[in-house]
Amino acid sequence: MHIAVITATDSQIPQPVHGKNLARLARECFANQQILTIDFKDVKTITQGFCQELFFPLITEFGADFLKSKLMVINLNDANEKLMQSAFKNLDAYFDKLSAVNRQGCDEEIFAMNQTWLIKAREIARENPVLTELVLGITDDAMRTALGHLSLEDIQFIAHSNWLCFTPRFSSQFLMNINKEQPPIVEAMLGLTGSIY
Repeated sequence: MHIAVITATDSQIPQPVHGKNLARLARECFANQQILTIDFKDVKTITQGFCQELFFPLITEFGADFLKSKLMVINLNDANEKLMQSAFKNLDAYFDKLSAVNRQGCDEEIFAMNQTWLIKAREIARENPVLTELVLGITDDAMRTALGHLSLEDIQFIAHSNWLCFTPRFSSQFLMNINKEQPPIVEAMLGLTGSIY
């Protein structure tokens, strides 16, 4: 997929809101296993906010190694390249701000558990439908697909809801008997049995 920034944003000086919109297009592209080229031809100047809203969520969500193989930036003039490098030097400030916003009014431990679970669930749902059922206990194809398409913003929105995003897959009887009689390891593999009783 090829995105011309000036065409997609209708602006020679793209702003943070344009960066967010381009990040959404990038996610759709990556979800369809496509390589993305972002073309800065005729873009007069860029802002730090634009770079941060476009690239930082993608780095957090997909990782730098993935982006190196799936994302190409072309026709970036020298001045804009310096502005982009400057934006990348402010990573700490950006992520501190994002973290503060996302955790506002939310139990920190619940947030961390939800975020970790959702990121791992999304990864498994994208890579292996069989493991989605065995490891996560998700048998609904629509749920698996929806999990696989979650963006980082979606995950963080859900994560700070202040309630857990998953439920136990074992019974109260299993918990009461766990110290009395250690079950065989096969029985403890919840993914194979679906539940423990």
